[in-house]
Amino acid sequence: MGNKTFTFGKVKGMDMVKVMNMETIHASFTGLQYLWGQYKRSTNDAVKEEITECFKTYAGDYIVRFGKYKGLTLKQINELNRSYLENYLTHNDNEEIRIVVKTYLKYHPEKMNGEYNNYQQQTYAYYDELKQKINDSSQLNIEHVIRALGYAIENGKFEHCPWGCDMHSKRYQHAILKKGNDNSYFVGCFKCGKRENFIKFVCEKKNYSFTEALEWISGVLGITVSNVEHKNVAEIKKEFVNAEEEIVLEKRILPEVSLEGFGFNKGVYPPAFFKRGFTVKDAEEMEVYFAGRDCANGFRNRICFLVRDLNDRLVGVVGRNKYSEEEHYDYWAKRLGLKDISREEKIKEIENQNCIYKKYYNFEGFKSGCTLYNANRLVNSSKEEVFIVEGPFDVMKMVLKHGYKNTVGMFGHSLSKGQLYQLYQLYENVREKIKIYLLVDNDEAGLKGFENNVKNLQELGFKNIYKMVLEGAKDAGEATKEQVDKAYKTAQLQTIRYNKKKIVVKDYDTGLKSAVE
Repeated sequence: MGNKTFTFGKVKGMDMVKVMNMETIHASFTGLQYLWGQYKRSTNDAVKEEITECFKTYAGDYIVRFGKYKGLTLKQINELNRSYLENYLTHNDNEEIRIVVKTYLKYHPEKMNGEYNNYQQQTYAYYDELKQKINDSSQLNIEHVIRALGYAIENGKFEHCPWGCDMHSKRYQHAILKKGNDNSYFVGCFKCGKRENFIKFVCEKKNYSFTEALEWISGVLGITVSNVEHKNVAEIKKEFVNAEEEIVLEKRILPEVSLEGFGFNKGVYPPAFFKRGFTVKDAEEMEVYFAGRDCANGFRNRICFLVRDLNDRLVGVVGRNKYSEEEHYDYWAKRLGLKDISREEKIKEIENQNCIYKKYYNFEGFKSGCTLYNANRLVNSSKEEVFIVEGPFDVMKMVLKHGYKNTVGMFGHSLSKGQLYQLYQLYENVREKIKIYLLVDNDEAGLKGFENNVKNLQELGFKNIYKMVLEGAKDAGEATKEQVDKAYKTAQLQTIRYNKKKIVVKDYDTGLKSAVE
């Protein structure tokens, strides 16, 4: 027996399901828009009843034309991920979509018997097989995928950290690709401490759902699946649903560190520090010191930023080279007496002497991805704004010279899971009220990191996120107060484009994961 047909106007005699799914029916209106418009404007009760009957009977056959489930009907989406209907589509900007989804949910309550139909069995088994084939791929193939994402990698080593913590270092590689104990690949960085499952890494960088990432990776590698065997769909579903509906934060209690061996001389700083406009008083206020000739560890000739956790414990030191990369190699070329050879040959010889340029150097064991620089000063702050920048010099300028006291630094371009946990700790009860301003560096890495930061913050439940774009300056450390003030006044409030997720905290000290809300 065929579908019912309409008996009025332009759609008289036409199949209800076909009308509802027409991409264009009149001018620029879709079939669904036309039907909902007729329902709202018509004074004929018979017309209203017919449209109501259409929605009640056939809402499950409405085909979604956007998003991660593009091309699937509401009925199919419900079988895969009902929460996507309940928590996302019911809040769509288009009224007619909200109505048809809510109608479907009303007349098709969630099944509680735990049984799965053939479509679900095949779908979950298909994606599980894709995941297994990706995990079984060679490292060379996985590196090929990473290059397709736009990152340079060779023999498991990234040219730069994909989260941006070492973008200014050309000759020291911190980030790696490796296969873990669970037989899946992961991407990690020794410098910032970030680590992510490879497939979830693709989700993050491409802004994909877990299944979209599987499809994209499979397309790059030419992976196909056929003759999928029967599997326990209930177990498979747990991973796929959790991957898309959870945001995992990382909790680590970092050990306290000692300043023994640094040899800090009070009031002594290199010229490069003063050229930035800072004074000795500024440095002491922010606990910034210089490791000079009396330094007995790897921080010699570095401007050192002391890093404290939210309990004001000293948990790390980040040292910035007092030299630029060019100055570093000029210094060593002179010291080693390298003459009458090209610059490239000089650099090669200097590096053979183990004198590679490192812009930033971290205290052994300190993971910068677990802390936000200057966050300890926000613990008792009553201000309803927080400003997030990249590096420690950016924080100093914002706090000391521009008057934005509630500023923290990421040590890179992207907020890590540990840093997101700190923000959650600081603002758990005021996430709908607190205003977060993200200062975007005017470079490719800064713009890439911005959208990912917005995504993570909105999934964590923060509502008021602003984009601050500095005109005429690369970053906050180089900007004038006038440039920062203008960026603040013209900051753009970001629309809510990512739903709040279930929040799970992974405690690295106990090895346990727990849902906090």
